Amino acid sequence: MWQSLAAFILLLLYAHDVKAQQTFTALSYNIENAFDTIHDEGKQDYEFCAGGERRWNKQRLFKKLIAIGKVIVAADEQKPVDLIGLCEVENDTVMTYLTEHTPLKNLGYRYIMTHSSDKRGIDVALLYSPFTFYPVEVQDIHPHAGNRNTRDILHVAGIIAKGDTLDAYVLHLPSKLGGGEAQQVSMNICQQLLSHADSVCASRQCPNLIIMGDFNAETNSPQLKLLTQSRSLTDRTVDLEPGTYKYQGEWSTIDHILTHTTTLSHLLTRILTFPFLTEPDPLGNNEKPYRTYRGPNYLGGPSDHLPVVSVFQMR
Repeated sequence: MWQSLAAFILLLLYAHDVKAQQTFTALSYNIENAFDTIHDEGKQDYEFCAGGERRWNKQRLFKKLIAIGKVIVAADEQKPVDLIGLCEVENDTVMTYLTEHTPLKNLGYRYIMTHSSDKRGIDVALLYSPFTFYPVEVQDIHPHAGNRNTRDILHVAGIIAKGDTLDAYVLHLPSKLGGGEAQQVSMNICQQLLSHADSVCASRQCPNLIIMGDFNAETNSPQLKLLTQSRSLTDRTVDLEPGTYKYQGEWSTIDHILTHTTTLSHLLTRILTFPFLTEPDPLGNNEKPYRTYRGPNYLGGPSDHLPVVSVFQMR
């Protein structure tokens, strides 16, 4: 049955309008604490439950998800984005709301997400268009992080138009809290990711890799240098303005899209700065991301990060 279904989907992919499939688009976005309002057993999510200290509710959740949907719809003016890597998603309920009750509802997006041991219950997810990407293998990579319960890395191998294979990774590395120890944990996870990516590349005749997410590290960090210097992975976010995250008035790029491609050619990468994604920065320095919360105070914006989008030419 599955073989017949796969053959049928591949036939649709091959028959898809060639003109529309000249490009392939990937978007990476940390959507800042996308929690539902119900407690997940064993998780420290009480502050976002109904009646919690943040006063989180369905109205605020749907306002946030509708804005996220608008970002994804507007990210590519030519056609729907093919792959979207999302960070800080709590569960399937949130992803169902996003795909079925926002501007995305008529685009047919499907999703795959991790269910890791993160103590707060936040995970990563991959949204994909089934018209341009057909998953054939899904893996949750469980990082070895010592005593830390950290987020899994999501690996999805899929078929794109012309029958090529693309391996997509979505990750959310630990925060910088903890100084050198936290950085070492992050480095260890990057090494595990690199080993997995090397193995995948060795098994593909024409490898295409897209690794995206919140690295909690800048381009010149040891983590990014490890990844980009060891295996011809290219960081597509180098020198992009203004940055994806702003702290105490200073921009930095901690969300990245890394690639290793053979049948895809990189055309452009940019940070999205739509007007509804930013607000004036009281510290000066122009704008800053329009976040959902500042500390315990509700602001009503989409996220404290800006999204990154990359466009590729299909050979």
